[in-house]
Order: sequence, then structure tokens, then C-alpha cells
Amino acid sequence: MDPEKADVESNTTSPRASSDLHKAMINAVNSSIPTNHGHLQSSDQKNQTTQAKEFLEKAPVTDVEAVPTSPSAPLHTVFTRNQRVFVMVMTTLASFFSPLSGQIYFPAIPEIAKDYHTNTGRINLTITTYMILQGLAPTIMGTFGDTTGRRPAYILTFTIYLAANIGLATQKSYAALLILRCLQSAGSSGTIALGYGVISDVATPAERGKYLGPAAAGIMLAPAIGPTIGGLLAQYLGWRSIFWFLTTISGVFLLVYVLFMPETSRKVVGDGSIPPSDWYVRSPLQWWQARREKKKAIREGRYSEIAEKEEKAREMAAKRKFQFPNPLTSIVILREKDALIIICFIGCSMLTLLALLASLPTLFGEVYGFGTFEVGLCYLPVGVAAIFAAFLNGKLMDWNYRRWAKKLNFPLEKKRSTDLRNFPIEKVRLQPVFIFAPFVAATYIPFGWLLQKRVNLAVPLILEFIMAYCQVSSSNCLSSLLVDLFPEKPSTVTAAANLVRCWLAGAGTAVIAVMLDRMGWGWCYTFLGCIFLLATALLWIEYIWGTGWREERRQKEDAKKAREEQSV
Repeated sequence: MDPEKADVESNTTSPRASSDLHKAMINAVNSSIPTNHGHLQSSDQKNQTTQAKEFLEKAPVTDVEAVPTSPSAPLHTVFTRNQRVFVMVMTTLASFFSPLSGQIYFPAIPEIAKDYHTNTGRINLTITTYMILQGLAPTIMGTFGDTTGRRPAYILTFTIYLAANIGLATQKSYAALLILRCLQSAGSSGTIALGYGVISDVATPAERGKYLGPAAAGIMLAPAIGPTIGGLLAQYLGWRSIFWFLTTISGVFLLVYVLFMPETSRKVVGDGSIPPSDWYVRSPLQWWQARREKKKAIREGRYSEIAEKEEKAREMAAKRKFQFPNPLTSIVILREKDALIIICFIGCSMLTLLALLASLPTLFGEVYGFGTFEVGLCYLPVGVAAIFAAFLNGKLMDWNYRRWAKKLNFPLEKKRSTDLRNFPIEKVRLQPVFIFAPFVAATYIPFGWLLQKRVNLAVPLILEFIMAYCQVSSSNCLSSLLVDLFPEKPSTVTAAANLVRCWLAGAGTAVIAVMLDRMGWGWCYTFLGCIFLLATALLWIEYIWGTGWREERRQKEDAKKAREEQSV
């Protein structure tokens, strides 16, 4: 026998021996722990013994019988790391357009009103219609992307968006402005819902946060830079240049997307290994790669493998059926008392915030004599605060969850689903909101009075930052609570919240100019602060009785499932 081989074999423990040795060592550690009849260990000895036991229990064991003979679990996706990064970047950029298009418009409102010989209240109606469509479009486009593929949905939305921007840059009537803003919203708003679907296609739950983080940050960054860009363009090139700018960047994005972005929908391409059968789903790059792979397989005698994938693609295409969605069905969730309270707070929060943002061009222009570019810069505190809230508030939420879990001796599982039946998740999520909400009201109530006094610019900008940070943090907490309360239908409850939020925000932007004129600046913002306080009071009802409502709903659902099982 080869000496080297003999040496290796002599120093290698068999799998069975390794397993037996591992069990023996654990038993030895257990036997070293004295019983009640023995001597008590010191705290240090107990810790050392416990650590040794935990280490041995977690140590990997090679056991012939324990190792499965079946193949490993299938890959979630065959896309390479570089491909997934490209998909994430394109998805983030696509989601960037909806909030950018809404916010970039604000600094130019007075100039547009002047060109159309109308008042800012009528121009604010274009923001209202934008918000209404922003609430409806995600439910429609999300379903379209699920049934036909992500690429056709993205291409349709950006084609509509591109055409709307060209129309907005060239139109010369108020009616055209109103209608085209609706089309612009319909084209851009669906990208957010599609984006979450794309990321779920290519990322496992274990790494999904890494990919969702940049997308969320991009959505929060748009409100910060949108008004600044819009103000700069309107100041030096006129307000129509805003829409030419959006036309240019969306056209470049659409070209890159059409040429290179792969289809990721698991209903179309599975884990990415199945080439799409429909021409409108494939990208030119995917078509070229599939053709090259087919030629290579024929040369290597693997044509049956390619034929099997093509047949699988045809079968998947035959199963896909488009059903036109009814977005109003999600409103049914508002029959649940806890959902109604939480969604009302989210809607009132967005109503007050958008009303303030829509009024800044008029107020800052009159008080400080700012042009559109200077007004655009005044939106930066809101966007920066939203970015900070997106990252920092998540850590606060996790910390409070861990604190309650430790307090109640509740298992803290980071990688497994957790049954929240006996856990007061309402109190965990609402406690940070009760910290932030008073600060929001405390910034709204004096905002108008301070502007009437022509205070230093730093004062309203600081109030904007505090207001935006606390409102975004509160909304994030409540959005998470909605998913916790309805884990089996998160899309439905999120769609309901999105509809109410956008429609109330649209109402706020529609009436803010009238409120400022008839109530005065000080009383107008005092009224908005009172609305926020009233909504916060509703949350106390959820804080006290929410757990009981959740248990009642669970019992009803269990009884319904039991009846269905008996009928079967």
C-alpha cells in the first residue's frame, strides 16, 4: 500500500466512529454536570459546561445514515451574481421614476399657474389626479406582471410614461395637462409593485433584504432630489424642460431595459433556466444566449435537453391566463377594525405631509422671495429625513421586538416563521409611533404661524426635517404591523393601504390652497396638526383592544377552515 494513502487512512475517522465519538463527548459533558445530590458548580463552571455542550451539539457530524442520498435542494435561481446585481440596479432605477415624477413638479406650480392664467389650486388638482392613479396602478400592473411576465409589464408602463412626458412637454391647455398627468402616473406608479416581484424572483428570503434595501433607498431618495432638479430646470430652462428631462432619462432607461433586461418571472422562466417561448417576453440578449446555447447543445449531442426546456416553456405559457384585476376588492379588508384604524392613520399622515409639500412653493416664494430653484432646495430636508428614517427606524423596530421577546421569554427566530398568536405585536409596533407622533403634531401646529412672522429660513427647514423623519418612521412601523396582522394576504392589505393613502393625499393637495386662503396660514397648519393628533388617538384604541380583535379573527378563520374541511 502507498505510505501516503496508508497515513491518510490511519488518521481519518470513519463516519460511524465520528458520530459515536460525538455522542460520547456530549454524554461526558452531561455527566460532568452535578445533580442536586452533588456539589454545586460555580457560575463560571456552569457557563463553561453549558458552552461546551452547546458547541458539541452544534458541531457538524459526518454520519453515513444522516447524509441524504437524494440530490440537494434546487437552486432558487440560475442567474449569476453579476446578473442579479444588474437586475437589482435596473429595478431600483425603475422604481425611482414614480416618486421622482411626483416631486419634481412641485417647485414649478406657481410658474405653471401663471402660464395658464389660473390659480395654484387648479394646478394642485393635477397632483390630486396623479395620486389617485398612483393608488390604482400598482394593483393593476402588479397582476399584469404576475400573469404575463415582468418584461411586458415594464415595457408597457414605460411606453405609456414616455408618451405622457412628451405630451406634457408639448401640450398647451389645462385639460391636456390634467389628463396627461394621469397617464404619467399610470405609467410610472406600477413599477414599484413590479419591482418587489422582480426581487423576489431572483433573491431568496435569506438575502432578500440585501436587494430590497437599495430599492427602498432609491424610492426615498427621489423626494430629496426631485424638487431640486425641477427647480433648477424650471428656473433656467422653463417648466417644460422638466418633462423633456423625464422624457430623456426614461427613454434611455427603456432602451437599455428592452435590449438587456432578462425576464425573471418564475411563472415564465422558472429558476431562470427555461428560455421564454413568447417573443415579446424575451430580451434580445436572452434570445441570443438561448440560440448560442442551442447550437452548443446540438454539437455536444444534448439536443434532447434543449427540447425538454422548450417544451416546458410552452407548457408554462399555456397555463398563464390574464385576468383583469379589480383593485376595489382590496377595500374589503377595511371591514377589519384593526386594519381600518391603521390604514386611516397612514392615510391621514400622507394627507398632511403632501398638503404641506404642495404648499411650500407658494409660501416660501411669498415669505422669502425664492424662485423655483431655491424652493426646490427647500425640499432637501424632507428627502434626507426620509432616507434616514428608512434605515434607522428599521433598527429601532428590531430592537423593540427583541426587547419584548426577551421580556416575555418569547422565542426570537430570525430565519424561521414565528407564530405571533401569543405575542403582543400591536404594542411592539405601536410604541415607536407614540414616540414620533407628538413630534409631528408639534411641528405642524406652529409651522404656519412662524412663516407669518417671517422667521429665519433655518426654522421651517428644521421643522420639515423633524416632521418628515417622524412621519416616515411612523408609516414604516404601521406598514410592518399590517403585514404582521395579515401574514397570509400582505398584498391585499398593502393595496388597501396604498389606495387610501394616495386618495387622501390627493384630497389634501386639492384643498390646501383654498384652506390657506380662507383659514390663514397659522390656523391651516394648526388644523393639519389636529388631524394628526386625532389619528394618533385612534391608534390607542388599537393598542388596547387590537390583540383581542386579532384573536377573534383567528378563531373565526379557524372555524371557517374546519367547516370547509368537514364539507369536503
